[in-house]
Amino acid sequence: MRLVFAGAPDVGATTSTGTQTSASGALMQMLIMLLIFFAMMYFLVILPQRRREKEFRQMIESLKRGDTVITTGGVVGKIVDIKKDVVKIKSANSTELEIHKAYIAKVIKEKEETKEETESKD
Repeated sequence: MRLVFAGAPDVGATTSTGTQTSASGALMQMLIMLLIFFAMMYFLVILPQRRREKEFRQMIESLKRGDTVITTGGVVGKIVDIKKDVVKIKSANSTELEIHKAYIAKVIKEKEETKEETESKD
């Protein structure tokens, strides 16, 4: 039996089965930690992003004439016309803007908001 006092074994030294077992155990532990890390990333980053994209698609598909919208640039206007990818909004008495549907940030539902405010006051 050869005793090794340094950190690294000699070139000609043979490895024992205990060293191989601990190496495979360390590998399994590392793989488990990587799986846990990817699972956490999926639930904390990827899944919420998919939900936001789904909600945005539903909002864009449910647009109709007369809805009041806010664009990503902060312009508030009422929808006048809807085409395939373009929405025409009226932001003032005579100002009409054509914007891409992807740049609509929010749909304001004034009628529902006023109903909720009156119900909460009662």
